[in-house]
Amino acid sequence: MTAILQTPHDTGPIPVYVEREAAAPAEHRAKGTALILLGVVLIAVNLRLSVSATGALLHRLDGSLRLGSGVESFLTAVWPLAFAVGGISGAWLARRFTAGTVITWAVGALVAGQVVHSLHDTPALVFGSILAGLGIALANVLLPVVVRQYFPDRVGSVTGLYAMVLSGGAAFAALASVPVADHLNNVDAGLAVWVIPAVIGLAAWIAARPQRAAHPTNAAAVEPAAHLPLRQLAHSRLAWAMAALFGLQSMGAYVIMGWLPTILSDSGMSAGKAGVVLSTIFFIGIPLNYAVPHFGARMRDRRPLLIGLTLASLIGFTGLIVAPVSLVWLWAFIFSFGMAIFPLVLALFPVRGGTAQGTAALSTFAQSIGYLIASAAPLGFGLLHDATGSWTVPLLIVVVSTALQGLVGLYVASPRRGTVLTGAR
Repeated sequence: MTAILQTPHDTGPIPVYVEREAAAPAEHRAKGTALILLGVVLIAVNLRLSVSATGALLHRLDGSLRLGSGVESFLTAVWPLAFAVGGISGAWLARRFTAGTVITWAVGALVAGQVVHSLHDTPALVFGSILAGLGIALANVLLPVVVRQYFPDRVGSVTGLYAMVLSGGAAFAALASVPVADHLNNVDAGLAVWVIPAVIGLAAWIAARPQRAAHPTNAAAVEPAAHLPLRQLAHSRLAWAMAALFGLQSMGAYVIMGWLPTILSDSGMSAGKAGVVLSTIFFIGIPLNYAVPHFGARMRDRRPLLIGLTLASLIGFTGLIVAPVSLVWLWAFIFSFGMAIFPLVLALFPVRGGTAQGTAALSTFAQSIGYLIASAAPLGFGLLHDATGSWTVPLLIVVVSTALQGLVGLYVASPRRGTVLTGAR
């Protein structure tokens, strides 16, 4: 079932994936929207907890479970790989069961995956990570759709808010996972503790279902509209460029989340301090992740902002080659700006998607292909280190991919670009 949502700038109705209930009285709308926003925020805070915790504990897990370099590399790549596989089904599932329902299932899968991968067993660690990653993938793809449906006039600020809490969750997990494991003298406890906020997020999203169903965007029920087939996007240069941009920025991000603590530990830093460095990147990024899409949405030409953030990542990765430990706090500060490109790219999905229909299809297409591209980075990064005995060559390759990110971003962020529905110019 879909609803008709019209804005002054639309050329036609926007089909959205909705809950099948009656509309609420007008006096309850503000409260209902606030509860929906709370659900979005509590889900977003969970979307990088496991990723960040696994990166912070990777050295410890290797020592405890004797993972080996192959499994260790795979654990850093399993997240974007699962995101790619799970994300491709997001729009199809949302058309059949509504976005809200699929997000409920996604967070449930995340909870189950976190429980499994905290068991003291290598296959469980891998399988649980895959299951949690599939849940995160669906939420990654459908949260922009939910934002477009329920907050059409505040896409930039709401995207910034959930990107901000996402970064905050990643920061807290990077900071707390090693101390929790040390306090309980159990490395698996550093993973298991993150089941708690996931259960809270799931409960909040389920509790907000009546408010989602009664939202004004669901008031006008019509026959289901034709969706935008992903194969149509395969003929769009803009869609492929968005996928490339998403993939290239994800490559750098997952190298940082998956390998930075290990790089620093190999350079003589303690595991606990290396986790603090990673958490510092995320903590500094909290206000940036709100400000970047918020102000980016008000810019006609986003290219200067995108290039500035890309240059920050270039400087950071180069710094890790030249002076990984002595100037690590400078690199951490700079990396926090470079990683703020993620919410800017998220905010581009509604802009280049044009409608909720186009946003859902573009988000699915770009994130699935982008994460598939990105999965090669953390896996190849570790294998290259094993082959060369140094972090220099892998880091140089990331420097090159970051430069390519800037070039693709110049195309995508140009004010001359249209949408995937109208075609790129």
